[in-house]
Amino acid sequence: MSLATSHTNRNAASYLPTLDGWRTVAIALVLFAHASESIRNAIPFALPGDLAGLKHVGLVGVQLFFGLSGFLITSKLLEEEARFGRISLTAFYIRRSFRILPAAVCFLFVVGLLSMAGILDIGLGRWLSTLFFAANYSTAEPSWYVGHFWSLAVEEHFYFLWPAAFLLLRVGPRRLALVVSLALVLALWRVVDFKYQITHASAAAFWGRTDIQADGILWGVCVALLYADPVWRVRLQKLFSVPASWPLLCFVLLFLEALPDANWKLNFLLISVKAILMPLLILGTVMHSAKLPGRVLETSAFRYIGRLSYSLYLWQQLFLVWADDRALGLGLLQTFPHNLVAAFACATLSLYLIETPLIAIGHRIAKHRAAGAWGVVALAAKS
Repeated sequence: MSLATSHTNRNAASYLPTLDGWRTVAIALVLFAHASESIRNAIPFALPGDLAGLKHVGLVGVQLFFGLSGFLITSKLLEEEARFGRISLTAFYIRRSFRILPAAVCFLFVVGLLSMAGILDIGLGRWLSTLFFAANYSTAEPSWYVGHFWSLAVEEHFYFLWPAAFLLLRVGPRRLALVVSLALVLALWRVVDFKYQITHASAAAFWGRTDIQADGILWGVCVALLYADPVWRVRLQKLFSVPASWPLLCFVLLFLEALPDANWKLNFLLISVKAILMPLLILGTVMHSAKLPGRVLETSAFRYIGRLSYSLYLWQQLFLVWADDRALGLGLLQTFPHNLVAAFACATLSLYLIETPLIAIGHRIAKHRAAGAWGVVALAAKS
């Protein structure tokens, strides 16, 4: 999930079941972070420490989703180009629209009705900016119940821009040079804007912006491009053929996540380092899915929850709520474990009643449009 890239066609040649497992890891971190207060309230005894660390793991889950999105979407573009000689932007945007929009619009329709009924507090400006995937740049009054759309907006902006750049550049080294350059420029821009307050954004607005977060997706793109290059593929295979390589990378990532805040310059450097490590860990399990981490990620339970991850990400926000944002009208549905059951129930209904049928329709339309485009290209070549 990526947040919104679960596969529904289990027989597709390009299907990588390991990625569904990674989506499960990512969504589990988000669920745990958002449910942390309700879980603590349900425990009849006091727990040591505070919830700050638990809440932080939700952001780690989102960053993992970013790395997944960059890796998966680029891998699919490369596969389509290898099969047909080029990609169809029209077909890509049709598939993405049918994958993402129906479930998101359904969720926004429901929370909009609850807001009109006075149960939730969501301003019209915030709701509209969320609908048009501009939530992470909106200055409207924020609301917990649509707050998670900042990350969906980051991914949507990526889906809109990267395929066009991929098509225009055509040559692999150019693509890689662009992606690495952009990732480094965005990392530098993040430091400069934070230091000198160029945009004068609040902390919440700053950290949700696409220009601040997109390098996390771009490093996933970079890893996919490297793996598609024959020379780099051999190098990566040698790296992950060493038994200790994947566990070591995993340990480094966990160690960096556990480090307490130091000076802000080191913190910003670590953001980039962790963004590079995440897609490398993903690639390691894709390349060696028969090893223990890959086998765990490809179990039926992990794969199923991974398929459910986009719906879960949407609907959990209504039920897994921190204490200050609880809605009295929802009562029991926002207390543990009822909130978790409600989130899974709504996500399951969304997957089977909305996402699965509409994804299939989108793929049929995209296939028809792409077939027409390839036919025009073939006729032009013959003439």
